Amino acid sequence: MKKLNFFYLLLLFVIACNPDGEQPPTGETPGFEGYTLVWSDEFDGNSINTSNWVHELGDGTDYGLPAGWGNDELQLYTDASDNSYIEQDADGTSALVIEATEEGAGNYRSAKLTTQGLQSFRYGKIDARIKLPTAQGMWPAFWMLGDNFPTVGWAGCGEIDIMELVGSEPDVVHGNIHYVNGQQEYKNAEGDSKMINETFDQNYHNFSIEWTPTEIQWFLDGELFKTTSIDDDGMKEFHRSFYLILNVAVGGNWPGSPDASTSFPQKMYVDYVRYYTKDGFTAPTEPVLDIDEETVFINIPPNVGEYAFNESMNQFPDIGTMIFGGGGEPDILPSGTAIDGDSAVLFRYPGSSWGGGWFDLDQSPIDMSAYANGSLVFAVNLPSTIVDAEIKLESVSSDAAVFLTNYTPTNTLSNGYVEYTIPLSDFAGLDFTDIKIPFAFWNPVDASGGFPAGDVLIDNIHWVQ
Repeated sequence: MKKLNFFYLLLLFVIACNPDGEQPPTGETPGFEGYTLVWSDEFDGNSINTSNWVHELGDGTDYGLPAGWGNDELQLYTDASDNSYIEQDADGTSALVIEATEEGAGNYRSAKLTTQGLQSFRYGKIDARIKLPTAQGMWPAFWMLGDNFPTVGWAGCGEIDIMELVGSEPDVVHGNIHYVNGQQEYKNAEGDSKMINETFDQNYHNFSIEWTPTEIQWFLDGELFKTTSIDDDGMKEFHRSFYLILNVAVGGNWPGSPDASTSFPQKMYVDYVRYYTKDGFTAPTEPVLDIDEETVFINIPPNVGEYAFNESMNQFPDIGTMIFGGGGEPDILPSGTAIDGDSAVLFRYPGSSWGGGWFDLDQSPIDMSAYANGSLVFAVNLPSTIVDAEIKLESVSSDAAVFLTNYTPTNTLSNGYVEYTIPLSDFAGLDFTDIKIPFAFWNPVDASGGFPAGDVLIDNIHWVQ
């Protein structure tokens, strides 16, 4: 009888603690032994908690990046309730929804939420329960950047990709880090992706990292699938605090663009995000930041950009030169192999990844509207391995691009150069009243679509009416 009473009381206690008899949702990771939950967002309210999350907006140019967030992404990020909100999904789970929409052909909207300036994390366990969009061209991600990103930039701030998926591989997720090593070189830890026997849009899954002073481990539904050491002295980025990011990109260099199989809207559901600290652990002091040591070494000679432009026209005075990429950004050098004046500009592409170089009037945009019905003319000397590249122009408010493979050279010149004449009207949607990038050369590729190493010479750029 006493035994029966004990179990009866125990049953009453369980019911009182869980009156609805609810069990953890399918696929939910339980509490972690040896860890204490110190912060979470369960997304149970009526609106997004602005004490935890801020929206990044636009196409990246407001944050010092090339249009397309540096990856040639197609979406504009908004803070509109059409693109990010809290709702109960079909399973009754209250979740953050990031919704990618198409507003007319090829005009995409989505959302990017970060904890920057609100919540920071350093070491410990980070866990989120998410259901992902998996259509072609979709690029959902749960990731982190170093809190010092505004000071040191990418990749010196460090990046931890807890989860990334590209729609062309709907049953595979990736974990990675990006950083600058002790030799001022960009590095990452690609590989070790995780595949499951269903596509990630069918059910929620838990994506986690365990982050210590010596390594980062990646988990899918509690199963370890990748370990990367961060014990090297050249990996100081990963011993400082980071903020969280949730976003759904559309298109870009990695996933490619949506196609006829892609329907909109596409949604990412986030049931919760949780941060745990290791019991009994005391974090070491953060390493002191040395910006000169922890940024990629870029040796662009002063005023080299002027060598690429027509020497006599002086259309774009005080032009600067910039590079960006995922490890495939070129070195930029002057070259005496020219067809206009004494010098040209050499873009030396290392291959293996995406990247590009451009000429920037960021401080003094120029009204070039008189040339809107004219042409962009330039001379280029390409190695035989490069069969295509993206030619891009930007204004303060817009950008547009064409691909070299769609044009035939108008002239064969000396020193291995050919000349292209591209109608400026082909750069659809470009605002010509405040041009800030009159020429950019992105992502040279070979016949297979890979990124070959090679030297690209550029000279005699000019706009004609």
